[in-house]
Amino acid sequence: DEPYAQKVSSNDAKRIVRALEVFYLSGQPFSQWHRQQADPPNFHPFFIGLIMDRQQLYDRINARVDAMIKAGLIEEVQSLKKSGYHPGMNALNTVGYKEVFDYLNGQYPKEDMIEAIKRHSRQFAKRQLTWFRKDQRIQWLEIDDRLRTVSQKMADLLKKRLSYD
Repeated sequence: DEPYAQKVSSNDAKRIVRALEVFYLSGQPFSQWHRQQADPPNFHPFFIGLIMDRQQLYDRINARVDAMIKAGLIEEVQSLKKSGYHPGMNALNTVGYKEVFDYLNGQYPKEDMIEAIKRHSRQFAKRQLTWFRKDQRIQWLEIDDRLRTVSQKMADLLKKRLSYD
């Protein structure tokens, strides 16, 4: 697949393997899949983004990490490690798993591992927000702990949107 080979680095094993999978399963070069035009969607998406006070968000992230640890995250990763899984695997190279693998390999004391998960989770949330703020289609709603208020705001936005279509 010469056109795709020109686009992808010879060191990019993930993309090369994916292109080979597509070829062996479909019989078509990966570059041909990229050229195909998809049918236009038969719907009009409506995007709602939920945003909250940053400190409140960080407090919730910290509490969530504490709950994950208490619910057995370390034991789960120990079991995965015992079964031959490792953080180099794409699905396990994620916030939480990566830090626990490092802890189990002696790179962190437990308290530092928990703080690292919290810090990396907060950083990830910030990157997500930065990414989604670029999308002008998103209607942003400030939320708090009153779910009914948020639900009503979402319903109001949707009614408003439907009245324009």
